[in-house]
Amino acid sequence: MWKYALGIAGICSVVGLSGVANHAQQPPKKIDFATEVLPILRQNCITCHGPKEQKNGFRLDRRKDAMRGGTIAMIGPGNAEGSRLYQKLVGSHFGPQMPPTGVLPAAQIATIKAWIDQGAEWPDALSGDVAPPPPDPSATELMDAIRAGDRPKLGSMLASNPTVAAKRGPGGATPLMYAALYSEVETMRSLLENGADAKAADDAGVTALMWAVPSLEKTALLIERGADVNARSSDGRTPLLIASALPGSAPVVRLLLDKGADIKARGPSLFGDVTPLVQAAYIGDGETFKLLVERGADVATAGIAALGLGMRTQCKGCVETMLGALQQPALMTETMLVASPPSGPALATGLLLERGADINARDPEGRTVLMLACASEAVPVDMVKMLLAQGVDVNAKSAAGDTALTYAKRHGNTPIVQLLERAGAVEANPEPAPAIKYMPAGSARAAVTRSLPLLQRADDVFLQKSTCVSCHNNSLTAMTVSLARGSGIPVDEAMARKQAKAVGAYLDSWRDRVLQGIGIPGDNDTISYILLGLAAEKFPANPSTDAMVRFLRYQQSPAGFWLPLAHRPPLEGSIITATALTLRAIKEYAPAHDRAAYMSLVARGAAWIAKSEPVTTEDFAFKVLGLHWGDANREEVQAAAQTLIAQQRVDGGWSQLATMQSDAYATGQVLVALAHSGVVAATHPAYKGGVEFLLKTQAADGSWHVRRRAVPLQPHFEAGFPYGKDQFISAAATNWAVMALTFAAKSGS
Repeated sequence: MWKYALGIAGICSVVGLSGVANHAQQPPKKIDFATEVLPILRQNCITCHGPKEQKNGFRLDRRKDAMRGGTIAMIGPGNAEGSRLYQKLVGSHFGPQMPPTGVLPAAQIATIKAWIDQGAEWPDALSGDVAPPPPDPSATELMDAIRAGDRPKLGSMLASNPTVAAKRGPGGATPLMYAALYSEVETMRSLLENGADAKAADDAGVTALMWAVPSLEKTALLIERGADVNARSSDGRTPLLIASALPGSAPVVRLLLDKGADIKARGPSLFGDVTPLVQAAYIGDGETFKLLVERGADVATAGIAALGLGMRTQCKGCVETMLGALQQPALMTETMLVASPPSGPALATGLLLERGADINARDPEGRTVLMLACASEAVPVDMVKMLLAQGVDVNAKSAAGDTALTYAKRHGNTPIVQLLERAGAVEANPEPAPAIKYMPAGSARAAVTRSLPLLQRADDVFLQKSTCVSCHNNSLTAMTVSLARGSGIPVDEAMARKQAKAVGAYLDSWRDRVLQGIGIPGDNDTISYILLGLAAEKFPANPSTDAMVRFLRYQQSPAGFWLPLAHRPPLEGSIITATALTLRAIKEYAPAHDRAAYMSLVARGAAWIAKSEPVTTEDFAFKVLGLHWGDANREEVQAAAQTLIAQQRVDGGWSQLATMQSDAYATGQVLVALAHSGVVAATHPAYKGGVEFLLKTQAADGSWHVRRRAVPLQPHFEAGFPYGKDQFISAAATNWAVMALTFAAKSGS
């Protein structure tokens, strides 16, 4: 009943859906941080985001931490409209408006906005940053040997200089911490015997025990040698919080509890403060969840986060326990809303209404339960019939003036659209089609050459303005640029190098958090796309890429698939896509010391994909890619490809859904899947038909326009690509189209 009911991108404070109007005009003068911004932060923000407390993992008293953000990027230098810090000051779209003591005066909000728009300059003298001691060269060398699995060198270094075991390398990490990540328990024992400190923490407050919790044997050894089971990192993680979010972790959790770990520990996350019980629901481990309940975990405190996460991971015991504990209709209502787009596919709506959820509830954007159900292409028509039968207002409007029919029509002429129209629904606020000057290129190569400058500019602008890495503007563009380069088509190499370096630095900034189980927003989908973009640019493996694939390792379900974190189709929401991307990312960056174990995950993922039943065109395309990346036999890949070819429209294109018109996103993606898997040549009639469709629908500026159908999650801002609120899906579509045409150009088709 509640199958895949909830994605998590918006369970708590990050449910933000659209931009907010300015509260005051930007002051024309240059903002001085010392005299204008810092006093506002000190008076209103530092109490909750300073040295004593860092709510949501966010700290504002030190420049480095402030610019890094907490569980998500917050400031966004140069782009106040896309800044979550600014958005929290002007409205409640991203959770309660800040500060909690009351709305800031308009002049102060204008000052913060201007400061961000001017680049959020924060002078060194006021940074509050404390320079860490330089890493010890010998410790760094030893840690490199541990990561490389070079046992002879490890033994030689310890024999010649035993004190190196107690020294610190990059980030204040110790050789013992690296051994917990990369080596066997014997290496850890050897380091401890040579003076390594089991309690030592790195610059982020992380200890070896926090990295060792996937292994019962390593955990037991460190506790035996005095490791603190209640150590707390600067990101608010304890060993128990980390272990509870790992599959199959019940034995380690039991040991930690036996040794005094605090079962009431709480830490910040993308979906609010979490407890060990919420962490167990997040990973869907029923055994660990049950153990924590038996040991006294507070079920009520776990709240809707544990309920929603348990629904997402299909943890039956988690859901039944939480439903039994959370009887209040208001909690059922809150869960129902966050289980709907953009966080989840709204499949829990019926169950939660039966449990007392308010059918007349609205989300922060004023969207009704009916609107949210119609925004999900996964909702069955019977659910909409049920809502209509209970008397919901079919023409209610959101704060933006949209109706249920507005959202339903984004998926084409579906049975739900027809049902709504029979019930008297009208579409409010219909968006006019953008004025596009189509300019078909004379060849595939010419079309690609026209598009690349636009894509690379938008890649750069988005990364600068958002301070995060997207699949649509960044990772897909890296793949496009790499493919074009390999086909002899000129690209901006300086820009490509700059972007790869910036994305690598972004991973570095997340490494500590990811090793503690705090995923980059988007979790599997985001991390996998980032790694594939880097792999396309031949970015070398390093400790940060190691951390990313380690995170992916512990996200795989027992059945072999990986779940998406949110429901934002077509880019995010497909289990087949998430699984295919993840197994490819693991193949690209699996650490050498444990590659065999990682390849077993790939095999399990590929086996699940082989049995999967695609629904959308994205599903079908990524089934082909997943089978290819998972080294399935040729016949399996060809059979999946033929199913995809059979869906081609008479206009030569493919559509995202059977009820939608052909577009560049679906067409480009299908052609890439066919060509990349090697089962269809660019000279195949179906491929040529797709190329013709793309050529005739390209705009003069090199772009392709595709309508969005996902409910937005982030504030809107202009990122250097045309089409306003359709820009992100259009950027993704343009990347897929250019890759498809590049295959054709390479073949001379």
